[in-house]
Amino acid sequence: MALDLPASISFERLQAPFESASDALARFDERLRSSPVAEAFVLRAHFHDACAALWRAGEFVQLEDLVLHDAGTDVRTPTHELVRAHAVLLTRRHIADREPAWALTTDGLANLRGAGRLHGAVCEPTSGSHTMEEGAYEELDDEDGETIRTGEFDEIDALLARTSCVIERSEPAPLKRDDSGLVYDEDWDEEARLAEWRERLGETTNLPPVMAASVALDAWEEIEPLQHTPWLGPLLAAALLRRRGKTRYHLSALHAGFRHAKYRRVARDGFESRLVAFACAIETMAKADSKELDRLTLARELLLRKCKGRRANSRMSQLVDLCLASPVVTVPFAAKELRVSQQAATTMIGELSSNLRELTGRGRYRAWAVI
Repeated sequence: MALDLPASISFERLQAPFESASDALARFDERLRSSPVAEAFVLRAHFHDACAALWRAGEFVQLEDLVLHDAGTDVRTPTHELVRAHAVLLTRRHIADREPAWALTTDGLANLRGAGRLHGAVCEPTSGSHTMEEGAYEELDDEDGETIRTGEFDEIDALLARTSCVIERSEPAPLKRDDSGLVYDEDWDEEARLAEWRERLGETTNLPPVMAASVALDAWEEIEPLQHTPWLGPLLAAALLRRRGKTRYHLSALHAGFRHAKYRRVARDGFESRLVAFACAIETMAKADSKELDRLTLARELLLRKCKGRRANSRMSQLVDLCLASPVVTVPFAAKELRVSQQAATTMIGELSSNLRELTGRGRYRAWAVI
């Protein structure tokens, strides 16, 4: 199925920005393939993109608060915005850990929406379960080898078998929606809107990957399929780039790309202008990511110099990996991840302090980041 684009669109005007964006994205992805800090970059990109997603929605979430909340070491009560940013973070990780095409499938979309349902199928006994006609099972006595028949644990075993069966056959429970009409629109038909978006997505098959992702994201923001998770659109567009093979080694941080770009979407902009803006945002994102990769590579080399000549059981190299993988590091966080005392974590961070930046400027609840 071919995409029915407006006749007023000039493909000559679209060609240059989309080719430039596609080349920049492909070059960065290839660099990431052989980079020693590729894993650290991907982990940090999840946090940055989650904060950018809330920024695009008009909310502000501190990066260090998100890192500490994800590690379970909050210094204050989590806000509603922080919880939403953490949901974006978990969704990005979920998409990145699955197959490239999973997020755009029917099952994948249902899972990401939280629209799963519990199957009511009856569970059959497994081959490894013990069933006795009279409610007893045989147990071997270690002392004399005699078989003892007892039924003390039959009911418990049956209950565990049924519980395991239900868990294996269940999907995520549907999210509780607000039915009062104060938060969500009661007439918002998500199923119909999502079906319309999937139809528009199917029309992008013959388009180049970056242009297909641009059209899919523009359709998402126009149709607005989901009320409670509008931030899912850029993640699905990034998954489309990954499925089409444009980004093989990372999930693009499109939220962060739009945050860095100068363009801001408004209703009066034409379709062609929105496509060009998307291409410019992709190129800006790829260049910013390349600079971040260079910065992390240099920081890794400087930090590893501090590890030379240390004992074989030293945790310093693990602390270096943690500082690269996490945008923010605190003493409790480092102690928890490295399984050392807080005093040992404080000492190691102090030895790396010349290559780390202290963010808080105070004596308590201090945090550091790679320069």
